[in-house]
Amino acid sequence: MSLVKKIFTRETKKESRPEFMQCFFDDESRTDHPYSLAMHTYKQLQETSGSQEEVFLFMVEDVIFSSLYATFYEQLLFTARENPRLAIALIANFEKDQPEREQMISEQTQNHLNFILNGGQCEGCNSCDNHDDVAELLPMVTAGDFKFFKGLYIGMQAIQFAMEELIYDFTPDNIEWMIDYTPEKILEFRQMIIDYAEKKNAC
Repeated sequence: MSLVKKIFTRETKKESRPEFMQCFFDDESRTDHPYSLAMHTYKQLQETSGSQEEVFLFMVEDVIFSSLYATFYEQLLFTARENPRLAIALIANFEKDQPEREQMISEQTQNHLNFILNGGQCEGCNSCDNHDDVAELLPMVTAGDFKFFKGLYIGMQAIQFAMEELIYDFTPDNIEWMIDYTPEKILEFRQMIIDYAEKKNAC
């Protein structure tokens, strides 16, 4: 599934949200709430960058990075769901492997970014098979759509912080939640956060 479709696929859900999703709305005013952390990250980016163009390029890059990283979070949650007795060990190993994982994701991100900045052309790299996943970003990058990428950047940052909180803070103490860590519900969780960020930014 392409990055854009994966982020913006919306389905109407009539049933109540699982508890792991509802926790996102608990104490929204706290400074370490995923959305608050995402906004802080965006403000820091604005303050430390030399120009709006630099902010724009960084947002494009980080949207790709965060989307790739989210795939690893998802796979961890799916694997833990299938192996609940190993969940704590899986999370510990996931945390331990962070440097190697981030290096690999950074390389893939750079390859995808080069593809986009070259107008959808690539002379050949290790990520060619997956360039289609980011190709839908090309029109927005070409148009310099700052508003689109600002919203997407903040939303993806919030997703990353929320997934980290779910994995490291909530799951070890709530193993029973894992029955709900299905592909459909995790995708719904991500979309819920994107929707939340859009509404907050519109205020």
